[in-house]
Amino acid sequence: MNTPSVLASLALAVALAACAGTAGDPTEGASTMTPAEPTPSGNDPQLPVGEVPTELLEAIVADAADRAGVRAQEIEVTAAERVTWSDGSLGCPEEGMAYTQALVPGYRVVLEAGGDQLNFHSSESGDFRFCEDPQPPADAPVDR
Repeated sequence: MNTPSVLASLALAVALAACAGTAGDPTEGASTMTPAEPTPSGNDPQLPVGEVPTELLEAIVADAADRAGVRAQEIEVTAAERVTWSDGSLGCPEEGMAYTQALVPGYRVVLEAGGDQLNFHSSESGDFRFCEDPQPPADAPVDR
């Protein structure tokens, strides 16, 4: 095989992988939190009013606790909401990366740990990432 054929095959494989969806209904089997006021103290992380699936929120809180070097009980959830991201970067673009150019339903979770704010963005399917420089979701109000 010559070099142009190898490069074309590689580009096609990357494009197909980027466009591939996940099998099944992303909401199938997902439970959502019921509205409740955050608890001021206790052994459980403070949970806000929101639509973020419990399993996803627990995984994000655990990741934040590891990053901050604290126990999960010390993490405060300051925001957890359903959003629509403008592309596959989920509002966390990395330089040099290519992303699916389509609206992506997901979640935005903002936590506080040890005085630091931690931003996590997620797709509806549960793929989440920590965002050092978070971008607003596509459905965020625009200041004029």
